[in-house]
Amino acid sequence: MIIGARRPSSTTMRAAVHEQWGATLALVEVPRPEPAAGEVRIAVRATSVNPIDMHTGNNIGYEQSMQLPHIPGWDVAGVVDAVGYGVSRYEVGDRVYGLAWFPHPAGTYAEFVTVPAYQLAPMPVSASFTEAASLPMAALTAWQMLDAARVESGHRVLVTGASGGVGHLAVQLAVARGASVVALARPDDHATVHDLGADSCVDYNDAEAVAAIGKVNAAIDLVTGGSGTSLFDLVAPGGTISLANGWSIPTYRSDAAERGVHAVSCLVEPDPEALKAIAALFDSGRVRVIVGAEFDLDHAADAQRWVYKRFGFGKAAIVIGSSEA
Repeated sequence: MIIGARRPSSTTMRAAVHEQWGATLALVEVPRPEPAAGEVRIAVRATSVNPIDMHTGNNIGYEQSMQLPHIPGWDVAGVVDAVGYGVSRYEVGDRVYGLAWFPHPAGTYAEFVTVPAYQLAPMPVSASFTEAASLPMAALTAWQMLDAARVESGHRVLVTGASGGVGHLAVQLAVARGASVVALARPDDHATVHDLGADSCVDYNDAEAVAAIGKVNAAIDLVTGGSGTSLFDLVAPGGTISLANGWSIPTYRSDAAERGVHAVSCLVEPDPEALKAIAALFDSGRVRVIVGAEFDLDHAADAQRWVYKRFGFGKAAIVIGSSEA
């Protein structure tokens, strides 16, 4: 049922839903979930939009686990509202954040969501709900790609898409590991990316400038995908390139091997221990997340459009309750 004026209920909630694949998100009233054993229910204060949200809304990517009606979203920040049997690590009232259920459906574009307790971490103390909700998928993607690329202190690291949700966090997390970063981004974003810690910024449309970067120890490639393997030539023999879109380059392993380079295709997964480390970096001021736009749940489709059209820098958040920490 598409809703108009809100009728408070203890058994239902509002959610942004795809009634059909590819259909515009509709705000509907759906049953409020109950936590199963090992789960907590979160009163969602904010979620954030990731490109995979739009793909799954069109039944592209991980479609084997999606079904209609489909509530998008995996990022969540909020307050524990109820706990299921056996949960001891969280209590009602705790502020938590996490990457819920990925790659299986989570449905965080809603007022409530149930999540396995082990997938969550305490929110950064200094973060607002919108900031906390904008971290999990993007920061964990960056963290795990840096791990896969074996990035360590003293390395020179190339980050593509450095003004995006994942990219601007990858820059900071690489710097936090002691690496120097060469960032590919639009010229208008260079000043901000420099401010986040990049040693140098290059316009990704300037082929000569990109070729002149020289060799790097590792590359975090967030955008290239099927457009080619030219970035492989920038990685020094023995180095590693982590690919967010490796699936679109069927020969990525052999193409890298021909250059003496290791290539890995990465798919993010929930990791509460990494989230705790990321929260510590956030609270220390070494990492920050840029929330470029905020939308309410009624305008979730506009939030997705903001990300899809790349209207701004960083992340788009959907505010469902108060966004204040």
